[in-house]
Amino acid sequence: MSKKILILFLLILMIGGAVSLFIFGGGSLPLISPLFIGNDQTGKISQKISRFNLDFSKSKELSTLEAVPRYVVYNSETGLVYYSKGTGLRMSPASFSKLLSTQIAIDLIPLDKEITVSERSIDKVPTILGLKSGEVIPASDLLRGAIATSANDSAQALADGAAKISEIFPSEYIYYMNEKAELLGMFHSHFVNPDGLDDQNQYSTLEDLAKLVNNVQKNYPEIVTAGKSDNQDIEQTSTHGRYYLPNWNGLLGVYPGVTGLKIAYTEDAGYSTIVTAERDHLSMVAIVSGTGSYLERDRATADLLDAAFMTKGLPAVRVSTLMLNRHYQVWGDLARKIRSEIKLTHDTTAK
Repeated sequence: MSKKILILFLLILMIGGAVSLFIFGGGSLPLISPLFIGNDQTGKISQKISRFNLDFSKSKELSTLEAVPRYVVYNSETGLVYYSKGTGLRMSPASFSKLLSTQIAIDLIPLDKEITVSERSIDKVPTILGLKSGEVIPASDLLRGAIATSANDSAQALADGAAKISEIFPSEYIYYMNEKAELLGMFHSHFVNPDGLDDQNQYSTLEDLAKLVNNVQKNYPEIVTAGKSDNQDIEQTSTHGRYYLPNWNGLLGVYPGVTGLKIAYTEDAGYSTIVTAERDHLSMVAIVSGTGSYLERDRATADLLDAAFMTKGLPAVRVSTLMLNRHYQVWGDLARKIRSEIKLTHDTTAK
């Protein structure tokens, strides 16, 4: 009898330890189920689901993109792929992860909810807005910051705020990101943070990302709108400061018909982008990952869009290096201004 009691006691200790890790910062510890804590949000995150698969039957590589490791361009309505390479390779999704984490936020809370920025949310490396702990900002503004400007502090604040309002733990929020990915058929992806900073346990493929993009296009007009917004800044109020919201999509306003959607960069991912475009009622999506510069990324994406639209008889746009460099010059001036103001604010606060 004493042996059975000892075994039971050890099991209780093991379960208690697992629960402690689960609740109080297990990091990348796989979650069992939110039902274990009792505030199940599965119904909410399961409502907006559109399944989508790419059709590679006519796909081929584009000879001019030999140096680009991963890319795909496809018809967003039919899924027909025109050109692709490395679409099944595991890679860092970087800030493409924000397309998933913001879906969860929208599933859980109305975007007119006010979110209080926590110290945890601002402990991020660039790109950031420069949010300050204690500020109160509408979720809708944090969404635009996360998508258009790809600000890591904005994405983390949105995720943490949505979790708090929904009375779930941050670790549960990550659980729901992975549940949502599985519902979308993203079986070769896994996520451990809402902003996309590199982690060996955070990975995806271009094929999975196409499923994520399709769900955004079909079910989340708020994210689509955020992806096309540019310099629609967050104006100062009594509860928060003013923040610039530039859109770092290099083809927005340069390639005719581009409507979004999301850029990404980390050391592991390289310069990457997802670009949506429509010309003559044809809707295309181009995804490029792993390039070595903004210029290589955007030239490759423009070439992919040209090649896809040309299969339908539309003329090539032929975006030039000069056109892009003019765009980057505007970016550079604004980025320096933003960094200077963030530094000034930080220095003033530290005194």
